[in-house]
Amino acid sequence: MKKIAHCIHHTHWDPIWYFRPEEARVQFVYNMKELLRALDDNRVKDFLLDGQTAALDEYLRIHPEDRERVAKHVREKRLFVGPFHSHADCFISSGESLANNLRLGIESAKSLGRVFPIAYLPDTFGFPKDMPKILQGFGIGDFVITRGVGDEYGLKNDFLFRSDDGSEVLTHVMLSGYGYGTYAFKDGTLFSKEAKDYNKIDVESLMERLLERSALEGEFVFPLGFDQNPAIMDIEERIATYNDRSETYHFLLSTWEDYLAKVRQKAKDLKIHTDELFSTQYHRVHKSVFSARADIKALQDETERTLALEVQPLMTLLDTLGLSYDQKLLDHAWETLVKCQTHASATLSDESNAFVLEMSLSALTLAESLRAHLLQIIALSVEEGEGMPLVVFHPLPYVKDRVMRLVVHTKGKHFILKDKGEEIPYDIMNQKRIYGGVQRKKESLREKDKDYHESLVSVELKDFPGTAYKVLRVVEKKAEGFPPVVDAGQAIENDHYRLQLDGDGLHLTDKRLLKTWRRFFHLEDSGDAGDTYDHSPPESDMIVRDFFEGVRVKKAHTGRFESQLTLSGNMVIPKGLPGRAKKRSDTRMSYKLTFRLPKSSPIIEVEGEVDNQAENHRLRFVARSKLKNDHSYAGTQFGFIKRATKPATLAKWKEKGFFEEPTPTWPLLNFVAAKGKDHTLAAFTKSVKEYEFVNEDESDIALTLFRAVGHLGLPDLLRRPGRPSGLDYKIIKTPESQMKGKNTFQVAFALYEVFDANVLFKDYLAYATKGASFQKQPFDKAYERTGYFPSNPLSSTLPESYRLLTLRDSDLVFSTLQMTKDKRPLLRLFNPSREKTRKGSFDTPAWHTPRSFDFLGENPIDIPDEKVLGPGRILNLCFHRE
Repeated sequence: MKKIAHCIHHTHWDPIWYFRPEEARVQFVYNMKELLRALDDNRVKDFLLDGQTAALDEYLRIHPEDRERVAKHVREKRLFVGPFHSHADCFISSGESLANNLRLGIESAKSLGRVFPIAYLPDTFGFPKDMPKILQGFGIGDFVITRGVGDEYGLKNDFLFRSDDGSEVLTHVMLSGYGYGTYAFKDGTLFSKEAKDYNKIDVESLMERLLERSALEGEFVFPLGFDQNPAIMDIEERIATYNDRSETYHFLLSTWEDYLAKVRQKAKDLKIHTDELFSTQYHRVHKSVFSARADIKALQDETERTLALEVQPLMTLLDTLGLSYDQKLLDHAWETLVKCQTHASATLSDESNAFVLEMSLSALTLAESLRAHLLQIIALSVEEGEGMPLVVFHPLPYVKDRVMRLVVHTKGKHFILKDKGEEIPYDIMNQKRIYGGVQRKKESLREKDKDYHESLVSVELKDFPGTAYKVLRVVEKKAEGFPPVVDAGQAIENDHYRLQLDGDGLHLTDKRLLKTWRRFFHLEDSGDAGDTYDHSPPESDMIVRDFFEGVRVKKAHTGRFESQLTLSGNMVIPKGLPGRAKKRSDTRMSYKLTFRLPKSSPIIEVEGEVDNQAENHRLRFVARSKLKNDHSYAGTQFGFIKRATKPATLAKWKEKGFFEEPTPTWPLLNFVAAKGKDHTLAAFTKSVKEYEFVNEDESDIALTLFRAVGHLGLPDLLRRPGRPSGLDYKIIKTPESQMKGKNTFQVAFALYEVFDANVLFKDYLAYATKGASFQKQPFDKAYERTGYFPSNPLSSTLPESYRLLTLRDSDLVFSTLQMTKDKRPLLRLFNPSREKTRKGSFDTPAWHTPRSFDFLGENPIDIPDEKVLGPGRILNLCFHRE
C-alpha cells in the first residue's frame, strides 16, 4: 500500500528580514492579487496564509475594494487566516504581548468571516512551556510548529503539549521543515537525486524520517510552500502526475484541520510533553539570539510593561470616572509593538533594524503619551486647592508602601509636599535651576525672574491602595525638620543590605541572612566570532573581568527613602578579534553604574551605561550566588521553568549531528534565580534578555548586556557548523549591530531565604512598575511633551484620591486590568507556583460579582469556587458594574 503524503498548500511570510517591510509589502500585494485570481478561477483549491493576519491587514488597507472578495474565500474555507497577528518571538514576548497578538489576529480574521482554528508558528525559534495555557485561553486546541523538538524529548511528530495548569494542545512538529520538498515538487525533480532541501538533505530521507515518527502509520505531512513563496498553480494536476509516477507515495491535497482531525480520531497513546521546546537537534533555534540588538529588545520590554501594567489599569480606572476606555488607541499601540516583536528577534539587516527601532520607539511613545495624557486629565479635573496638584498612580492591585521617585517643578528651591493636608517627608536626590523665559543668544536679553527649579525627589507613600491614584499638593514653602541627604562615602545600606566598595571590589552583606558576598558583582568581556543569530567564541579568546577595584565614586548618598552609589570606571579590552588572539588590550570601554537601595525593599537596583568602541565581543554583568547550581529557575509568561545549567545534550551534540550547540544560554523574560538550601539569589530585568550560569559550579549568574557583532549570518561557527543562518548564499554586513556608542541597561538582584515563585513575581512587578506621576505646573509645560497640548478637564470634578481595586490576602500575581469589548472590566491574575495559592478577596467600590472567563472575556469558564487557585492557573475575572 502506498504511503500517504498530506500536501498542505501555504506560504511562510516574513514581513521584514534582510529586506525592509516596504519591499515585502510590494511583493505580497502582487502575490495576493495572483492568489485571489487563482482562487476565483479554481486554479488553487485552498491556501494557508501563514497563520497570521498582519500582511493581509496591510493588503486590505491598500486595496479595501478586495475585502469582500477575500472574506468570501475565508468563509468558504479556501483561504485560512489567523489566529496570530504576527509570528512572535515567544520566549521574550510577555504574556500580555502574546495575548494581544492573538487577540488582534483573531479579531481581524473574525471580521473576514472565520478564524483559522490552529495556532501555526512554522519558523519561531522554540516555545515556552506556557504556550498551551495561552492558546487554550483563546479556545485554541491545535498547534503546528517546526523548531524546538529533538530526540531527547522522546516525541513523535504528533504529541500533546501540556502546561503546568493541565492545559494541553495537540501539537504537530514539521520535523523535516515547512517546505522541505516544495522546490523539488515544483521543478519536477522530486524523485531524483537532485531533490534536496535548503540544508542540502535528500528529500526522500526527510520523508522517511517523518514516516518513522508518524502517529498515523504510513502517513505524513508534505508542506507545499516556503519563505515568501507565491501560491503554486494547478497543484492537483501536479499531484496526479506524481501519483502516476510513484509506486511508493500517494500525494493527497489536504488541510491542517483535516490532518489533525484524523490524528485525533486514529492516533493512539500520544505522548505528553510538559517542558519547553528548545532542542537544537533538527533545526536551529539560535539560543543566543536574545542578546542581538539589546537596545531594541529593551525598548520593547518597556513598552510591554507600560501598556499592560500601567496604561490599561489607568484607563480602566478613569473609565469608571467618566473618561471612556479607548480600545482603538490601545490596539494601535499593541499592533505597532507586536509587528516588530517578530520571531526574527532583530536578526535583520541594518536597514530593517532601523525600521524596527523606529517602530519600537513609536510603540513606546504611544504608551508613554497615553499614560501622560490620562494623568494630565486627572490633574486638570481635581478641585483647585492649596499649591499645585501632583498626581501619583499605583497600578498594582495590592496595598503597598511605595517608595517613588517624582519630578517636582517649583519657582523657588524650597517646597513641601502634602498628602490629604498633611505634610510628608521627602529626599531631594537632585535639583537644578532652569531658565524658563524666551530663549535669546545674549543673556542680557533674557526675561527677568523667569527661572524655576526642577527637583528629583524620593518619597514614601504608605499604605497606597490597590490600583489607585492620589493627589499630592506641592506648596512653595521651606520644609522644616527633615534631615538632608548625606554623603555615604563608599557604602550604602537599607534595612536589607549593605553594599560596600573598597580596593578589592564591591561587597554585599545581607542583614537578614547574616552573610557577606565579597566581590558580589563584576563585569566580564569576551570575544564573539558569531553573528546576529548566535554567539560563538573565537578560536583564541581573551576574557577581561572588572571587579571594580579601580573605579571612581561619582556619587554616594543616603536618605530616608533610598540610598544610591554611582561608580565610573574603564575596562581596557581588545578592539577586535585579532587583538584578542594576540592578547592585546588596546581599547577603553568606559562605564557608569548606579546601585540603588530603596527603603525596606529586598531589591538591589542597578542601572548602567557603557560606551562601547570595540567590535566582536560580548559584555556580561555577573553576580555571585555562592551556590552549586545544577539548575536555574526562570520566570515565564505565567509561571517558571527549571533549566539545566549543563544540558545533557552538550556532551555529544556534534557526534549526533545537531544543527547547533545546545548552549546553556537562555532567554530572560522577567527573572531568573539560583536556588540553594539556605538562600536564593534572583536577578530581575527591565532590559536584558539573556542569561547563563557560569564559572565554577555554575555559581554565578551572568546577564548579557549586549553582543557586538557585524554580520547577519556567518558560516561554520564553532557553535553552529555549516551554512550561514539567514541566506545560505549571502553574508550581509551589519555594522550597526556592533553596538558602538552608549548602551544602557536596567537590572536588579535580590536575596531570599527560600525560592517562592509568587514572591519573586510580585517583587518583579514592584520593580517593573515604579509608579507614574504628573504635576500641573506653569513652568515647563513640555516636560511631558503631551502636556504642551491644551486639554479640557472632565465635566465632573474628580476626587483627590480614588481607589479602584484592591486584592487582599492573596498570593496571586497581577498580569493586567483592562476592559473587554463589551465594556466589562477584566482582571487577569495567575498562580506561577507548583502549589495551590490563596485567591484572597476583592475590595472595589465600582464593581461586584466577578466571574471567570477566557482571555477575551467572551466565554465563561467554570473554575471551582474555592479559596485557592490551582498550580499554574490563570484567572480571568470579569466584573459587573454597581
